[in-house]
Amino acid sequence: MNTKFSYKIFFGALVLMLYMMHTASTAQNSKTLKDGNKKMLKHDYRGALNEYDKVIEKYPNYAETYAHRALAKFKLDDQQGALEDVNKAISLDSNFYTAYTIRAQFNTAFKFFKDAVVDYTKCIELQPLNEMALYERGLARIEADENEGAIKDFEAAMKIKPEFTECIYQKGIARMRMKNYSAAIRDFNDYIKIKPNMAMAYLKRGICYDKTGQNYKACKDWLRASMRGLMEADALMKMKCK
Repeated sequence: MNTKFSYKIFFGALVLMLYMMHTASTAQNSKTLKDGNKKMLKHDYRGALNEYDKVIEKYPNYAETYAHRALAKFKLDDQQGALEDVNKAISLDSNFYTAYTIRAQFNTAFKFFKDAVVDYTKCIELQPLNEMALYERGLARIEADENEGAIKDFEAAMKIKPEFTECIYQKGIARMRMKNYSAAIRDFNDYIKIKPNMAMAYLKRGICYDKTGQNYKACKDWLRASMRGLMEADALMKMKCK
């Protein structure tokens, strides 16, 4: 899993989630906080940080502002400051779901995968039917080499949202990590039936075929992946296919 890419996918959603939150807090009604939010959405992270500093100086016990500022600090490459702020947000509100999500994403980006699993577990405790939290914990568990748990998370996510087919692909990845290549092939078969143009699925299934001595099928899959623009498949074909 490309952790930087994963974080980028969810960073915008986290900013928007915080921006859209409604609360009766005095700080939420502050023009300064709203100005900071607008600057975040415009990628003016230094400007946003300055606005959040002003809010925190006036309202030092408001959890949401620390969560906003944590995101700004992360985008400014202040890893320690980002973690300190999101920890502060959680200390002020132990049921602040979004803060746990943010910290889990930070921990994923910083490769603290076991810590990310802990944070997603708290998210699931707060929102047991949140399929995205289960999916994200599954990804973190793969990186933490907790592949059995990852498979259970992906299956649980699909029980909540059956159309969440990316879980099928990730189950295949988890089983590859466990060297259970035959089971992984079955997962990739199911995924390819749903998404027949997904090049990476052909690449991974080809690797599993190769590991189980099915070179002909492996080469066919790598050719399919190559035809869909995956350069990694070309390299495998050159090494392993005649």
